[in-house]
Amino acid sequence: MTTAVRTRAPIRTEWPFYVDSVIAGTLGVVLARLIEQFGLAIGGWVFDRDPILDHVGTRFQAAGSDLAYAGGTLAALAAGIFFLLIYPGSKDRSTGRLTLLWVTLHSFRIGLTDLAFMPFAETSARRALTEMSVPAGLDIVLAATAAVGLILVALAAAPAFLAFSRHPSEVATSRDRLRFVALLAVLPGLVSPLLAVPFFLPDPTGHVLKVLPFVGLFTVITLAGSPGTKHIIPPTEPVDRRISWGLVATALLVLAVFQFGLRSGIPIPPWDENLNLRL
Repeated sequence: MTTAVRTRAPIRTEWPFYVDSVIAGTLGVVLARLIEQFGLAIGGWVFDRDPILDHVGTRFQAAGSDLAYAGGTLAALAAGIFFLLIYPGSKDRSTGRLTLLWVTLHSFRIGLTDLAFMPFAETSARRALTEMSVPAGLDIVLAATAAVGLILVALAAAPAFLAFSRHPSEVATSRDRLRFVALLAVLPGLVSPLLAVPFFLPDPTGHVLKVLPFVGLFTVITLAGSPGTKHIIPPTEPVDRRISWGLVATALLVLAVFQFGLRSGIPIPPWDENLNLRL
């Protein structure tokens, strides 16, 4: 006689935390681009290009060295490394940590993508490299290295997202891990760029809006790496989660800064040689 064994259903994460991930992903897109554009503005300042930073990006008002364009790529990569170093321990499963994860991933995405597309497009990194006397083929080597780096970052994100699971039973099997990363990373990764559109309106050139729909594609690589990820430390007791209204308020505050603080443009630095404000 065969005895039937009843398998207990896995404890699932509630939908509010997936909503939090969408909002956190939106902030990741927006803040990572702001970091990149601020770095570009600093580069413009260093090389006397008279930069103006606004809600869409940075524009140079003066001619000069194209080495200034390296500022954005370097700032994005430096931010990604810095945030990775301060990333909280595995026991912290807050929405703040989730937001930091998204900002870190998008910072790496911006910097590495800028390098990876050098042979195919007029990226900031390509403009800066053209200004320098470098051996032929260096752009191909850097682009290939950056492409590999982007893949590795996306794969490394799988255990980071899986660590937010509510209970070990939620990520016990390969199928469970695939499902969880699809809901917490891939879906927010694809939706959040669309929610980021209001931050960058109006966009007269259409450059930002043209790129936004593709910024979440790297999370597909994260999804591919999730089934084989087994080194996870989820909580032993179920974690109760609700929508983080603090995160919602932060997103609205950042939206207000973009639309009311940056839209008119801010000179970098916002003062002249006599320390008079140029705003």
